Amino acid sequence: MELTKEQLLQLHNYIYVSGIKFYDVRTELVDHFANILEQRLAENPDLNFKAEIEKIHRNFSDRGFSKLLKQKTKSVTYKFFKHSLQHLMSFFKIPKILITGLLFVVLLKAQLFFSNKENFFLTLMLFSVLLMLIIGFRARKRNKQEQFLSLSLTLGFMQVFHILVMMLQFSYSRSLESLANTTHNTIFIACFTLLFLFFWSGEYVYQQNKLMVEKQYPNIFI
Repeated sequence: MELTKEQLLQLHNYIYVSGIKFYDVRTELVDHFANILEQRLAENPDLNFKAEIEKIHRNFSDRGFSKLLKQKTKSVTYKFFKHSLQHLMSFFKIPKILITGLLFVVLLKAQLFFSNKENFFLTLMLFSVLLMLIIGFRARKRNKQEQFLSLSLTLGFMQVFHILVMMLQFSYSRSLESLANTTHNTIFIACFTLLFLFFWSGEYVYQQNKLMVEKQYPNIFI
């Protein structure tokens, strides 16, 4: 016995009020509940619909939906960073390795325009901080707007990017001898190249996830 639109709406509202704000997770739960309810209504058409929803909820977990949401968040976060790293690694394979090489060479040549190497690396650091601020701004904006768990991970990405920037910043205190060392400078430029590509990869994965969500839920405004 299929559920009516009113019953499905009631089910959606119940799960939403129970703390599941993300549409993709809520839809998954609605499908799960609906399958059980359809079977039980087929056996007993006079079943108290609301009471049965609450009964399924109680049997779902001793912690309600919080455990499921935590597991889903962990899973989606893992996939996001996995795909981001996979995309990052693609920059070291043909043909994208050309982009990596070009970016590295551009940064390598750019330092020649600075008579003071410290100013050059300070510029790179400031640009990294700017990217961090951009991620932070987007994270706050997206977390207010996003209705989907798979699109709510920008804040976590910002935190990881922030850690990487801080690691570079802490290692930035270099002596004049180090700044005059071509090998040291090349290593730092390589680190900044990786950092910028990581930023690119995270944004790419987010946009790909968004396209997938738009395709899967065409009637939901993102």
